[in-house]
Amino acid sequence: MSKISHILLKNPVVVPTGTKLSKAAQLMKKNKVACVLVSGKNNLAGIISVEDIMETVADNANLDIPVDIMMHSPELAIDSDKWLTDAIVMFECCKASHIAVVEHGEKVGIIRADDILHTHRFNKERSSLLYKKYVHNKN
Repeated sequence: MSKISHILLKNPVVVPTGTKLSKAAQLMKKNKVACVLVSGKNNLAGIISVEDIMETVADNANLDIPVDIMMHSPELAIDSDKWLTDAIVMFECCKASHIAVVEHGEKVGIIRADDILHTHRFNKERSSLLYKKYVHNKN
């Protein structure tokens, strides 16, 4: 099993607390990302995703509110040195699609639930190919 640091998305888009949801949505579109980290006073304040913005639009269509109101606070942060199984548990418990990744309390990236699925599939396919190659060479 891999560590989170092996598959995290580095250089995440970061917005300061107080940023309007509309601005966060524009940055997501411009940078082709599905979430942004929210920073407050040199530390991670939270994370907000496309799903969070869609929920806001569905509920009241007000994108003029600050990201602080809708963001998931730092409970959705995990250390880059943790195992992917730790992230899987967190994704399941929080019902989230994105988790902020930190090192020594500093934001370093984002991990998506999809990243874990892709890594798992790749490792499974790679193991299968290596096994087939081993069996073929043995015969």
